[in-house]
Amino acid sequence: MAIEETLFRQRKVLAEFGELALASDDIEYILDEACRLVGDALQTHMAKFMLLLEDDITFVVRNGVGWAPGVVGKVQVQARQGTPEWHSLDTNGPVISVDIASETRFRYHDFQIENGVKAFVNVLVLGAEGERPFGIFEVDSRVPRQFTENDIDFLRVYSNLLGAVLTRANTLQAMRLTENRLRDSERHYRIAAELNLLWPWTADVKGELLSIDQRWYDYTGLSPEQTLGREWAQAVHPEDQETLSLLWERSLATLQPFDSQIRLGTRSGQHHWFRIRALCSLDVDGHCEQWYGTLEDIDDRVQLESALRDWNDLLEDRIVERTRQLESEQQERATAEFKLRQSQKMEAVGQLTGGIAHDFNNLLAGILGNLELMQRRIDAGRYEELARYNAIAMTSASRAAALTQRLLTFSRQQSLEPELLEPRKVVAGLEDMIRRSVGPSIAVECSFKANDRIKCDLNQLENALLNLAINARDAMPNGGRLSLMVDRREIDQAASSEKMLPTGQYVSISVTDTGTGISPDILSRIFDPFFTTKKIGEGTGLGLSMIYGFTQQSGGQVRVHSTLGIGTTVTLYFPVDHSQPGEVRAPADAAAAAHATGHNEIILLVDDEAAVRQMASELLTETGYRVVEAVDAVSAIKQAQKLEHLDLLLTDIGLPGMTNGISLAAELKQRFPTLKVLFITGFAGGTSLVTVDATTRILTKPFSLDELSGRVHSLLRTDA
Repeated sequence: MAIEETLFRQRKVLAEFGELALASDDIEYILDEACRLVGDALQTHMAKFMLLLEDDITFVVRNGVGWAPGVVGKVQVQARQGTPEWHSLDTNGPVISVDIASETRFRYHDFQIENGVKAFVNVLVLGAEGERPFGIFEVDSRVPRQFTENDIDFLRVYSNLLGAVLTRANTLQAMRLTENRLRDSERHYRIAAELNLLWPWTADVKGELLSIDQRWYDYTGLSPEQTLGREWAQAVHPEDQETLSLLWERSLATLQPFDSQIRLGTRSGQHHWFRIRALCSLDVDGHCEQWYGTLEDIDDRVQLESALRDWNDLLEDRIVERTRQLESEQQERATAEFKLRQSQKMEAVGQLTGGIAHDFNNLLAGILGNLELMQRRIDAGRYEELARYNAIAMTSASRAAALTQRLLTFSRQQSLEPELLEPRKVVAGLEDMIRRSVGPSIAVECSFKANDRIKCDLNQLENALLNLAINARDAMPNGGRLSLMVDRREIDQAASSEKMLPTGQYVSISVTDTGTGISPDILSRIFDPFFTTKKIGEGTGLGLSMIYGFTQQSGGQVRVHSTLGIGTTVTLYFPVDHSQPGEVRAPADAAAAAHATGHNEIILLVDDEAAVRQMASELLTETGYRVVEAVDAVSAIKQAQKLEHLDLLLTDIGLPGMTNGISLAAELKQRFPTLKVLFITGFAGGTSLVTVDATTRILTKPFSLDELSGRVHSLLRTDA
């Protein structure tokens, strides 16, 4: 009995909707009623029609009943994989979801969940065969529900009626548009005929004028008897009559288009320029049937062309003058831009100075303090603790060198050294250091869900993670939890634009804190160089900008999510590298350093820094080399003139005077063709100035004595 009642109710709705569709042309009213009636038929009181837009992927909720405000006419969804709409288009048939809790094919949209939808059934609304669907008609339920075969059959018939209604509406709209276009076309044609600047005329195969526009008679004052045939020529200026006659006879003989410019006289005796053109109409045998032509008043155009020719004589002088003005304006603009850049540079330096001075002062305090303690122990004859103080001073010096390298990396004047590594091992190796850095009030947790490899600079990755950990510590002054997680992410087409990454497989390294969070107005600026919320002297504003630059150079991306009062998550994405790690070999210079002994080779050492020169000279002399010292290029050349043989030039690139180390090396190689050269430099761009080969190497400051000894030994043992 219940089935019969349901079928009766559905048939009644079909009949009522069919009558409505026939009686009304208001498509909005019909669609609204369609949603209301179908809710009555299936007793859900919740339905919607989703219109498919021209991009064939976006649906908009055009009509509906039972929905909260803000859904109908506003909500748009895209039929991407994992959505009900994609499933409908993919299966090309009805989609039934009986319970949101057990649905595994797709995920319900947020607006459905917010409106309490627990089940639904939808059907495609189709038009003519082979055409794209109009959209999707869907019935939603706020309780889990089984939809019967009768329900599906009813919705199919219902959607077919709806498709017919939409087809008819589109047809009516197209007809109305066509009618409007026809009316507009007729009006435009009538106006064009009245406003046409061309005067039409016709002539027979012999060139006799048959008809001409009324405007001819108004302009010339001639009668038809004075115009038709060949009489019209009397209106042509006497100087143009012979040329016009020759051109017209040539076109009559060759059947080629006629085109000429002539002057025609007005009834008042003045003459204006006209363009006269004509084409021959040919029959099926290629014989001329009649000539069709036009007259166009071009007097204003001719006068303008004449004025332009006169004006063009003065144009070159005007261009020269304007060019001079533009050059002057450009010079003024360049001066203003230079002053602006200088102002911005000084502002950046002001922000940078405090943080850099703070870091360097701490490091210098450690170096100077331990050196002073060493001297006191030496003066007291207590040598047993010298190694400990020396180790601390060396550590501080290495950290100072690392800070310089960070600045060079930020300025993009130092290239990265990528290598194949496993992020989980990097994070695990840093865990203890991070615990000590953040302090006992912050719990550190590490989790590893991927063991893929990536290719990036190890030192920069470690610096980035430590920097993020320190930032997280500062965001949790009262303690909290710091979580580091290594995971694998698949970036699909949908996530590609959001993450600003190409599709593919990535390793993500996330650093999450439970701190104060970042406000939205600051979040948009955190990657700007020199931007910092810390006080002067407490930060350089370089940390996050260097992390951003490092990940970009490594083919990855950085994403930050933060909520005030809850915390912040910074995620580094790196592409998975599937290549196999190569054989690890000890650097040649390091191996050479273990047995770096000389055989009295002559080395010319050039450096204007006395401390560097003394250190290098003593080391090389102790290891078996003969060292000749110089402070600049001039003294170096004088020293070289005293030598009959020179094995190695060890020189700084930047030297006082007009000649730098590169020019000095070039000059000495002319005297000693087999000369080996080792450049040393503390200049950020120094490595880009030198071409390294078998006889030329470069060593950047600061360097250890082992590095210097090994590099010298390796270079001298290399065959040129």
